[in-house]
Amino acid sequence: MDVLSDLLELDATELQLPEDSPSGKDDNIDTYRAYVDSTLKKEYQLHTEFLKEFDDLMEKNQSIRTSTETLIPSLKNYFAEFNNKLNDLTKDLDFVKGKFSEFSSLLKSNSSKLKDISPIVNDLIISPEIIYQVLRGKIDQKWIDCIDYLNDKQEIFLKYQEENKSERPNDFEQLNEILQILKAVSAERAKKYIVIRIKRLRDGHPVPAQRIQEELLQVREIYQMIYNTKSDIATELREAYINTMKWYYKTYFARYIRSLTILQYVQIDSQYALGQGLSNTSVSGSYSNYLYASGRTLFGAQTASHFNVTDDSINDYFQISKRLDLITQEDRTVMVSQIAENNPIANYIEVGFKNLNLALLDNCTAEFMFLNEFFRLPTDKGDLIRTILLDIFQPTFDNAMDFTHQLIDTSFDIFGVLISIRVAHRLQFEAQHRQIPCIDDYLDGQLILLWPKFQKLVDFQCEQLRSVSITTNVARVRGAGTASDPLVTPHELTVQFSKFLLSLLKLSLTHKELLDERAEPLFHSINRIRDDFETIMTKCSKKTKNADNFLTTNYMYIYNALQQSFLRTDSEKEPLILSQTKTHLSQLLEAYSK
Repeated sequence: MDVLSDLLELDATELQLPEDSPSGKDDNIDTYRAYVDSTLKKEYQLHTEFLKEFDDLMEKNQSIRTSTETLIPSLKNYFAEFNNKLNDLTKDLDFVKGKFSEFSSLLKSNSSKLKDISPIVNDLIISPEIIYQVLRGKIDQKWIDCIDYLNDKQEIFLKYQEENKSERPNDFEQLNEILQILKAVSAERAKKYIVIRIKRLRDGHPVPAQRIQEELLQVREIYQMIYNTKSDIATELREAYINTMKWYYKTYFARYIRSLTILQYVQIDSQYALGQGLSNTSVSGSYSNYLYASGRTLFGAQTASHFNVTDDSINDYFQISKRLDLITQEDRTVMVSQIAENNPIANYIEVGFKNLNLALLDNCTAEFMFLNEFFRLPTDKGDLIRTILLDIFQPTFDNAMDFTHQLIDTSFDIFGVLISIRVAHRLQFEAQHRQIPCIDDYLDGQLILLWPKFQKLVDFQCEQLRSVSITTNVARVRGAGTASDPLVTPHELTVQFSKFLLSLLKLSLTHKELLDERAEPLFHSINRIRDDFETIMTKCSKKTKNADNFLTTNYMYIYNALQQSFLRTDSEKEPLILSQTKTHLSQLLEAYSK
């Protein structure tokens, strides 16, 4: 009843039932009736909202009871275990903290001790990577960097050995021994590297020397390193290279000279002389063109044939317009041996001379630059490389001189010899520009062969002029059916000589360098030949009705040919030999025309 009174918010007395009557059934009925009557009272009625709240309270009560009976005990156990672990971690942290303090103090102590030792360690230590690279690495720029590293270490070791004896560690001698072993091994590997490449030049299938030199120049410091380690070995390596290259150039240039010997040359013999082939000369065009300066030239004849010597081929030989291209055009290409051996085209002797000597100049240039960059030491004097270069090429120079001697020995090609002289001058000029030693002296030797031969050929031409028959034969115009008057038509020898003189003058203007023209044999040779020609013309004029008209006609032809051919000159100042020849001819014309 107490609980019910709480729920109904009534006093317990108001819910008091009548006392049980022992009388029996009526009393029970009254009791129920009284109970029913009491429930009909408004204040005793129960609301449904209260029932819902009551149900909610009961569910919450059940949930709370479940939590207190199942979850809270497990949480309690978990937190107990967690607390135990936390206590263990706290103990570990205290231990770590103690160790940290211990290590901190130890680190400070070691730092203060290593502060003075670390520079020594950094100075004397050699890393394993460097050791492996020196012993087994490929010899390239990276390997050279390792050698530079060892050289730096060598200087530091010497400093400790001489100055810082008190600071040296106990194992300093062992470290120094390791360093010396590494330097000895690097020198030995560098020696083998050079030796292998020198041997490749002598193999059954040798590679070009330029390729070997490029490989060596990529590691050019190795020779200096060998010299610093073992100077006697470095000297032996250089001698081995010199002897190998001496054999190399001698062998390969001998093959090239053999190829140039096989090259077909135009055979110029004693028939190609002034005064030869005159009777049947056939020249196109009118000779009055030169007498009246119409502007045409005699240059442009085809190259003479080397099979059949005819009057036309002899007269065409004296015009060298196409042959001038060899020295006027800046062609730096060298004819290879395969082309020389299989070339069906006939060439003049200057072609072989130029190709051989241009090849020598190019190879001397390449070799001189390599010697300077690879083998030259700081202690070497300036003449040492020059001496080495001459030692390497001297056998080749001797073979080249023999080739030139054979090339010109039996030839009567005065223009080929003179063009070869001009080629030698140009190659000398180029050698001086490149600052290549030895080649200049070698070309001087070539000139010593060429100039005397040129003088002999001048003597030969002069003798041929002096032996010309004294006639009044005039040059015939192609297609002309009647003979011409020698007083108005030039002599056939005059036409031939004008070509010859113009060719010599043209060649005298082809040199680049400044020189004293009077010191050259060519200057006096032109005057000699010209004097002999004038002597013959004077003798021929005596067989005509009017000698002065005859001489005026012939000299006018030569003068106009000269004027037209050299109408344009590249230089501002006219060369001496050209101006002198013009002056001499104009004086003759003036004298005979009066």
